Amino acid sequence: MRIAIVLMSALFAMTSSAQGWRMYVDRDEFFSVNFPAEPTVREFQYASEYGATLPGKVYEVRNGDSLHSVTIVNFTDAQRIYQELPDRTDEGNNAALFLYDQRGSVTYAARGFRQRGGEVTYDAWHHIDLVEGHQLQITNPDQSRTYASMYLHNGRLYVLEATVPPGSLPQGLFQQSLSFLDEDGNRIRYRLSPDGSRTRVPRP
Repeated sequence: MRIAIVLMSALFAMTSSAQGWRMYVDRDEFFSVNFPAEPTVREFQYASEYGATLPGKVYEVRNGDSLHSVTIVNFTDAQRIYQELPDRTDEGNNAALFLYDQRGSVTYAARGFRQRGGEVTYDAWHHIDLVEGHQLQITNPDQSRTYASMYLHNGRLYVLEATVPPGSLPQGLFQQSLSFLDEDGNRIRYRLSPDGSRTRVPRP
């Protein structure tokens, strides 16, 4: 009986926390995700690791001390942007920097979260529908918790962040809800090979 009460209490807490959440879809940026409310959207200029300025968007919901956000950096025009940068002999060949920047973008984003401070309690490879990425969990100095994940897909970097007050439930409802979409708005799933190559799973 006691176990049943504990399980029912946990289920009630999860159900209550899920109320008000909604799926947000942006077909222009090829993703969907669950947000606790309609997000505000703003454009910004992203300073990349190797010095390029790339277009980005932030989708954000703030509720009291809680933050849920998706940041997208668009690398699809990065090659042209790098070709227009002044030559920098200390950085090597500008022609290859767009590739380094994009391939290293997940690692660079993860480093940014680590450098904020706090205790990193989880730091590991992750995937969404076998799109490879990275996940972090951090206990901040004020004891709030940050759940961060980042993925690179089809020329876009997707960075999810949920920062919530002490004692809040884990933010899997947000983190695990991310989907990548094709041009028709259909969810993309992959098969992944040990060498990192992937093939799309056909739609049923």
